[in-house]
Amino acid sequence: MIVILYKYVSAERINILQNRLIRFTQPKVLNDPFEGRPNFHATPQGFASVFADTIRQKSRMWEDCRRKTQTDLDRHTFADTVEENPDYAAQLYRSLGSQRPLLDLQESLYDLPERLYELYNRVGILSLSETPDNRLMWAHYAGNHTGFVLMLDGSHDFFKGDDLSPKIAKGFAKPERVEYRLERPRTSIEDPPREILLIKDSDWKYEKEWRYLKHIDDAAKLCGDLTLPVALFRLPPKCIMGVILGYNSSEDLQNKVVALRGDDPDFGHLRIQQAFMSKMHYQVEIVEITP
Repeated sequence: MIVILYKYVSAERINILQNRLIRFTQPKVLNDPFEGRPNFHATPQGFASVFADTIRQKSRMWEDCRRKTQTDLDRHTFADTVEENPDYAAQLYRSLGSQRPLLDLQESLYDLPERLYELYNRVGILSLSETPDNRLMWAHYAGNHTGFVLMLDGSHDFFKGDDLSPKIAKGFAKPERVEYRLERPRTSIEDPPREILLIKDSDWKYEKEWRYLKHIDDAAKLCGDLTLPVALFRLPPKCIMGVILGYNSSEDLQNKVVALRGDDPDFGHLRIQQAFMSKMHYQVEIVEITP
């Protein structure tokens, strides 16, 4: 069974068809600042691990722990003991009392989620929708109806990717439906689930979004700042079933799409449709131009 997924784009993105390259966008560049930022927390074992790492890395924390406990253990053995005993770690943390050691640990607890967030930005996201006629999507992502929508074959081999593990997280070998929630997901800092990139605020529910993820190191082309590059992946022409032109689309855009279908053998199968405003209802109607 063919599953059709839709990509809303502005008119200048005709270059997707011309160059056969499509962008997978990192969470940091998306229009929702909450992307990839769940409510991180530490389990007792996770807290003990971060506490132990802070002792290993920050001399001030080690010195305060050594004075407090009067331990004869060396630094790394003591840190191993803290890591292996979560209850002892919590008791010791509370007993330290002084501001600097607590601040050192708080900085470490804060730094780990930030490192995880930076890791997530090694992933590119192709945002798709299960519907081609959402008026807000046409307004926000297709240049106020001047752009177009790509109809993509969700059963094409393009959407049969490799598991991202161990690069980022297990899974993401195929498009996945986004889940919408009222609250940010709560996850432990030592074991963040892959679903972090598949959960959004319920305000976005109208998008009916599906996501396909790839590691940006696998891109066909990287452009711009290499710390956060534009990652372009090859999009096979046979994966593109058709184009739906916005009802405000220009004659120039329409001619370019029709020319691609007529002049490029790889796009001879392309369906071309046009979106119109309904005369009776607040809705978009889609009409076939070519089969």
